[in-house]
Amino acid sequence: MDKLVELLIKRYPKKVLLDDKSEIMFRPLRKDDEKSLAEFFSNLPLKDRVCLKEDVADPKVIENWIVNLDYDSVLPIVAVAEGRIVGDATLHFSPIGWTKHQGEIRITTDINYRVKGLGTRLTVDIMDIAKELGLEQLSLEISPELQEAFLLCQKLGFKQEAVLKGFIVDLEGNETDLVLMVKHLNE
Repeated sequence: MDKLVELLIKRYPKKVLLDDKSEIMFRPLRKDDEKSLAEFFSNLPLKDRVCLKEDVADPKVIENWIVNLDYDSVLPIVAVAEGRIVGDATLHFSPIGWTKHQGEIRITTDINYRVKGLGTRLTVDIMDIAKELGLEQLSLEISPELQEAFLLCQKLGFKQEAVLKGFIVDLEGNETDLVLMVKHLNE
C-alpha cells in the first residue's frame, strides 16, 4: 500500500507537546519494540488489561504482534517518552471487501499520561490517518467501566451505537457490558 508508506514517511516521527508541556514522540511500532511494548502493557492496571481484546500479559501475544507486523491491515502507532512506550494506538482496516470504508481503533495509554492529553492526541492522530486513507467510519469497543476513556470518545465525536449486555467477563467471572461507538469521519 504505497499511499500508506508515503503517509508514514511524511508524518513520523512526530514530536507532540502534551498539556503539561512535556514532549513525546509518535511513530509507527517497529520490530525492535517487542520488549518495550511488553513492559508498557505489563504496567497497565489490571482493570484496563482485562478490557483489551487480547491477553497482553502473555508474552506470546506481543511476540505475535511483532512477528506479524503488517501495516496493510493494522497500523500501530506508539507514543514514546524518555525511551519507553507510554501509549499505543492501532488502526485496524481492510483495503478490500465490504468494510473497506471502515476502520476500528484501539487506544491504550500509560496511567501517568492520562490527564496530560495523550489519549486525545493519539486518537486524533489515528483519526487523521484514517481520513487520509479515505476511510469514512471509525468504530471502537469499550467497557463503560473505563469511564474516562468513554467520555473522551464522546468528546471526540464518537456516538454510542450498541450495547452488548454482559458481553465482557472479567478475570473474576463478573459480566459487564460492551459499548460499540462509531464516528462518521465525513460529518
